[in-house]
Amino acid sequence: MITHFKWLAPASIKKNFDVQEIVAFILPTTYAYYDGLPKIVGLSNVLVLVTSVLVFMLLFLFKLYKNFNNNEKAVAEVLETGYFNNFFCPFALVLTNKLQSGQKITFDFKNRNQPSVRTDRVELKIVLPESKDRLAETIKAIDSIALDAIVDNGSWAKVQISKNGKVIIYECPRTLTTIEKHLINGETEYTDKDSFKFHRYFTEKFMKDYKRAGLGFAISTTV
Repeated sequence: MITHFKWLAPASIKKNFDVQEIVAFILPTTYAYYDGLPKIVGLSNVLVLVTSVLVFMLLFLFKLYKNFNNNEKAVAEVLETGYFNNFFCPFALVLTNKLQSGQKITFDFKNRNQPSVRTDRVELKIVLPESKDRLAETIKAIDSIALDAIVDNGSWAKVQISKNGKVIIYECPRTLTTIEKHLINGETEYTDKDSFKFHRYFTEKFMKDYKRAGLGFAISTTV
């Protein structure tokens, strides 16, 4: 099915069909047209009936499309809420407090060939890729330059030791790789073109939460 009409896929209709909206909004509005139209315009009973059916169908399709978009947006925002509140914000706040107070931070690497590092020269790079393919490219790029490390016996992070001794922590919302599993609206493949919308929803909510948290790290779309 063409991407623009995924909202008409059987799986989408089943998920987004709302009986309460039909009873509470669509039917009363349709009846108002059916009852009031002949009083305004002189139409035959057949034309009034056809017009009312058309109004019903347009309202039904409008609600179906609106629910489709709302549900898709909700998927991205729920993932963002879990990621931001349960992982990113606690980690970033602890890091911020330690850096502002001049405390040194310990990095214990999973790769035992890399010795532990203790330093206050730390930079956090936050990357929010714009699509599914760019997310995969970003994760691959980070994995190629950074190692798994435990930060102060707390969270795992991707850490790079730069040539000048500075430690760079790369943070990317890998939770977005799971978004396809949560989509029930359509029956076709989750393409990179589709993903731009979900990544936009995710990023918009992330930036609102980020500003409220008062964090001061730089954010980009690429490593």
